[in-house]
Amino acid sequence: MSRLFELLRSRRRSSIVPRSPDQSVASGPALCKFLTEHPEIDITLELDDQFVDAAADGFDAVLRHGSVSDTRLIAKRLATSRRLLVASPGYLLEHGQPTSLAELAHHRGILYSNRESDWRFDSLTGWSVVRPTPALRVNNGMIMKDAALAGIGIALLPTFFVHDSIASGELAEVDISARAEGAELFITYPRDHGASAKIIALAESLRRSFGDPPYWDKLFAV
Repeated sequence: MSRLFELLRSRRRSSIVPRSPDQSVASGPALCKFLTEHPEIDITLELDDQFVDAAADGFDAVLRHGSVSDTRLIAKRLATSRRLLVASPGYLLEHGQPTSLAELAHHRGILYSNRESDWRFDSLTGWSVVRPTPALRVNNGMIMKDAALAGIGIALLPTFFVHDSIASGELAEVDISARAEGAELFITYPRDHGASAKIIALAESLRRSFGDPPYWDKLFAV
């Protein structure tokens, strides 16, 4: 799901922080494109997994993957983000392919430790929460993907993480006839600060790079 992006100007620092440490997978190439378009800007990238309070910590903007409830922030949507259940072909060959929510609950799960009740699915009977047998709990999506590739269990990951591995056959989508709760990518900034011209330019560049629908979802049916 790469905390600290700092946009450094010649006279004044403008800081941008991804809310999820894993957003560098999606935003890294897009930020590089932005740097190409704006060579006068210097970006420093630090990887961390601590919550950043944009309004209180002095950041000019924050990239968030998920809902934004902080009324001190203004949020501008950049892209949608689906999440898919994935596993290695080897894991599915050994343990079988679950085809329902009930069967999924009996499988080994690679779980994101920063969210409780993370496996939420919308089915014909409404929203349901699945609690699989934990095989690994970790707060980093890249490690979750590595664990899925290694055949440790089933992971629920954003499509910007796994679209390439599904296309190559390294991972397989697990279809249980229920759609996982998705999220959206936002750029947010403190309401009392407003958005600088460079933050606005960055948001527009990110939207163009991600696309609509975003490039990571084009492989999958809506």
